[in-house]
Amino acid sequence: VNTQRDLTALLDVDPARIDVVYPGIGPRYQPVTDGEQRRAVAQRYQLNGPFILSLGTLEPRKNYPRLIRAFAQLRRQSGLAHTLVIGGGKGWLTESLFALAEQEKVASFVRFLGYVDEADLPALYSLADLYAFPSRYEGFGIPVVEAMACGTPVVCADNSSLPEAAGAAAILVNDDDTDALAAALERGLTDQAWRAAARRLG
Repeated sequence: VNTQRDLTALLDVDPARIDVVYPGIGPRYQPVTDGEQRRAVAQRYQLNGPFILSLGTLEPRKNYPRLIRAFAQLRRQSGLAHTLVIGGGKGWLTESLFALAEQEKVASFVRFLGYVDEADLPALYSLADLYAFPSRYEGFGIPVVEAMACGTPVVCADNSSLPEAAGAAAILVNDDDTDALAAALERGLTDQAWRAAARRLG
């Protein structure tokens, strides 16, 4: 529906000429409980200990600087034991992300995986304690749906199509508000009642 609104507002397309067809995901996206598969993926990406996951090409639209700042703020405030794991190929303005992690003094707690094989995604989602997706704009937000299908609680931005994709199953947050994002990450990791509800709704 968000794309329908964009077409109508930006290109003056008659709404009557638009049919909304929602995308879907394959049956492979479900919780991975097999210990051997989980260990293999964790070993492949050298993942040790609990982590927050975010996936997408490293580009400004994905709002990774805000996520890194919120993560650093949460570490300072709460002594968070988690690592922030960001998977995705390099887009543009990526070097500033590495510099920001250094500047925020969390470089040793932020992992950039690079490209992630699609076959590994269900296990990667399942291993994560939380999926964070503070993107500035999405046509739909397939990673949010994939994460929810794998039973991973989600924090995502409240813009564009993301509320439509996530429904009531995610914590929605303003993509420009670092404090709100840090608070959402903390709740997403520590509020066990919400986490159980998010898994059920997802």
